[in-house]
Amino acid sequence: MIIKNFSKLGVNEIRRDALLIAEAGYEAIEINRLFQNVCSLEQNKLCVGMHEFNLEGYKKIYIIGLGKGSARATKSILKTIPGSMLSGGVVIDIEKQWLGKVKSYKGTHPLPSEKNIAATNEIVKILTKATKDDLVITIICGGGSSLICRPCNKVTCTDLQAVGDHLLKSGASITEMNTIRKHLSEIHGGYLAKYAYPAHVLSLIISDVPGNKIDMIASGPTVRDTTTIADARALGKKYGLPNLDFVETPKDQKYFEHVSNIVLASGETALYAMKTKAVELGYSPKIYSKALTGFAKNVGPQMAQTVAPGQALLACGETQVHVTHPGKGGRNQDVALSAMPFLAENSAIMSCASDGKDNIPVAGGLVDDDYSVWKMEQIDADPTEAVEMNRSYITLKKIQGIFKIRKVTANISDFIVVLRR
Repeated sequence: MIIKNFSKLGVNEIRRDALLIAEAGYEAIEINRLFQNVCSLEQNKLCVGMHEFNLEGYKKIYIIGLGKGSARATKSILKTIPGSMLSGGVVIDIEKQWLGKVKSYKGTHPLPSEKNIAATNEIVKILTKATKDDLVITIICGGGSSLICRPCNKVTCTDLQAVGDHLLKSGASITEMNTIRKHLSEIHGGYLAKYAYPAHVLSLIISDVPGNKIDMIASGPTVRDTTTIADARALGKKYGLPNLDFVETPKDQKYFEHVSNIVLASGETALYAMKTKAVELGYSPKIYSKALTGFAKNVGPQMAQTVAPGQALLACGETQVHVTHPGKGGRNQDVALSAMPFLAENSAIMSCASDGKDNIPVAGGLVDDDYSVWKMEQIDADPTEAVEMNRSYITLKKIQGIFKIRKVTANISDFIVVLRR
C-alpha cells in the first residue's frame, strides 16, 4: 500500500472505501510506473505517448530536471535512454539521486534558497552550451517555481523568500503566485527556452496546476509567457507587496519554435483511476471539478453538502488557505476538517496532497460522520474553530484523521473524494 497508516485509519467500511479510492489515485501517479507506461525507446526513437523523437538526429542530448519528483523521473528516463547517448545534465529536486552523467542537486521548497540559485546557474551553463544540433530534454514538475531560482535585476534571494512566504499566507492562487514569480525571475516565463535556443527542447511536464495551464506549471520555464509586468504589478498591489523591480519575460516567438511541451500527467490522471475504483466498490462516481480552486474552508463544506446517496464525488485542483494564526496544518487538512460538520449520515471525505506533503510532512486528512464525530466529542473540540485558528493538524491527529504515504508520487496538485452510502 502507498498509504502508510491504511489499517489504522480504516476503522469502518466507508473510511476503508475512501482509503481504497485514494490509494488508486496514488498508484496511478507513482513516478516509476508513470514514466515506464508513457516513455519507450524503439530503434533510437524516443516514444512519448503518441509523439516520436529520433535521437540519432542530435549531436548531444542533455537532461534538465526541475521540481518535486524530477530526480526520480530522471532515473526512470535513464532506464529508457542509455547513458551512452547523453552528454550530461542537471536536476534539482527536494531529494538527491545518483543519476550518472546527470548531476543531482537537493534544493529547498516551498521557499527558494541560495542552494537553488547555485543549481540553477549550473543549468544555465549547460543550456548556453547547446547548439541547433542538440536536444535538451526537460522534466518539469510542480515545485519548480521555487526549486529553480534566478532572481532578476536587483532582486535578492531574501526578497523572493519574503514574497513567497507572504503570498502563501495571504491566500493567493497558484496562477497569481506564479505570475509574480515569473516577473522576478530570469529562468521562468520562457527564460529556460531562451537560454537553450537554438537547440531543440522536449519538455515532459507533470502538471500541478488546475486546468493544466502549461505557462503556469513551474512558472512556465519553456513556455512563451502570456502575462506582463503590468499583470505582476497589479497583483503585487492586490496583495500588499512592496515595489519590486519586475522584469519582462521573453516574448520573441523564435525562442519557442523548436520547443515541444508534453503534459504526461495531471490531476486527471489520479481522478480517472479513482473513478474506476469507485465503480468497483459500488459507488456512482461524479466529477465535481477537474480544476478545483477556492478557499479550503469553503470547498470542504460545499463538497460535503453536494454528494448524493450512493455517490463518490471526486475532484482535483488546489485550494487556498489564509493563515492568520501560528497553528499547524495544510490545505488538505483544512478541506477535510471544515467538511466534518456538514457530512450527511454514512459519509466520509478524504483530501490528499499528491506528493504526500500537505505543507507539513503529512499527506492530508480523512474524516467521517461517525467515528470522527465520536473522537471529536472525546477531545471536546470544534472542527470549524480549529480551521479558523489554523490548528487542523493537531485536531486531526487527535481524532485519527491524518495519513501519510510511503512512496514518492508525482506532484499533480491535490485530489479529493467524498463518499455517501
